[in-house]
Amino acid sequence: MTAAKDRRKEETSHVSGQANEQLSDLPHSLTIEQLLDEIGANLESGLTASEAKARLEKYGENELDDGPGVSPVKILIRQVANAMTLVLILAMAVSFGIGSYIEGGVITAVIALNITVGFFQEFSAEKTMDSLRSMSSPTASVVRDGNSIVVPTRELVFGDLVEIKVGDTIPADIRLVETMNLDTDEALLTGESLPVQKEANSTFETDTGPGDRLNIVYSSSTVTKGRGRGVVYATGMATEIGSIATALRSEDSKKRHVKRKQDGSAKPHRYVEAGALTAGDFVGRFLGVNIGTPLQRKLSKLALLLFGIAIGSYYLRRCHWSLHDSCVTHCGFDDNYGCRYKENG
Repeated sequence: MTAAKDRRKEETSHVSGQANEQLSDLPHSLTIEQLLDEIGANLESGLTASEAKARLEKYGENELDDGPGVSPVKILIRQVANAMTLVLILAMAVSFGIGSYIEGGVITAVIALNITVGFFQEFSAEKTMDSLRSMSSPTASVVRDGNSIVVPTRELVFGDLVEIKVGDTIPADIRLVETMNLDTDEALLTGESLPVQKEANSTFETDTGPGDRLNIVYSSSTVTKGRGRGVVYATGMATEIGSIATALRSEDSKKRHVKRKQDGSAKPHRYVEAGALTAGDFVGRFLGVNIGTPLQRKLSKLALLLFGIAIGSYYLRRCHWSLHDSCVTHCGFDDNYGCRYKENG
């Protein structure tokens, strides 16, 4: 079981509509007969208990990855211990150190605003994961060994024959094989405000969007009318709702890919280009100007501007006092006429 979970955690990308196991095509593009043959499912008796157990070991439990959980303290530390905030704190210290209290006050306000906005946005994203997990149904009705039984949703496996009816929450991504006036609410996934009427016998092009795959019902959506049966093709993090969970915690690639020709070769300047872009991305991430929400990026740019102003003010003041000291040393200083040369003798 642990190996299966580790395998799911290692998945970094998800093709919409993909099954736990690669098939000749995406499930919504296969006929019922093709799907049953490739998955190894049976419309009469379903999976055997031993086969279900073996698949559970192979693919893991049907649940969203728990992840590290929500830690407000860690989120707060991440908001403070980042380049932009540290730059702001340094700028604030410089401003107060040279007596620029207005600039220091503005920078302090920006620091507080940035930490507050970043904390609540990241905290909300982490809580969303818990919300997604809470939407799953605790049990599912399946056919195994020719009998209709109820099993915990986490024990549902790839190839199970599932029965659904009005009021049910869909326990996994399912390719329908039989429907009777079946409508489902998929607003969570597709944003469609109205229930979607399903049909089992149709097939659709591979690039058909999730909202138009009428022979598919998705995990965490609900049945608003009718009933139906279908074969599970994706469980856990391999479902569409699982891909949303993955996207919430995933990080963009930190390395730019080299642009290559159709034969796979690339000219030397392409490697230089990729390296330069990667370095630029690193600097941008470090300074916070190309990550986060648009508001956070604007705050990062404002922080850099304020930092520049503070450093500029510091050096201007040093230059002023250096000139003043030089004037006092080499010239006479007159309050009315300013600096004048001392008379010799």
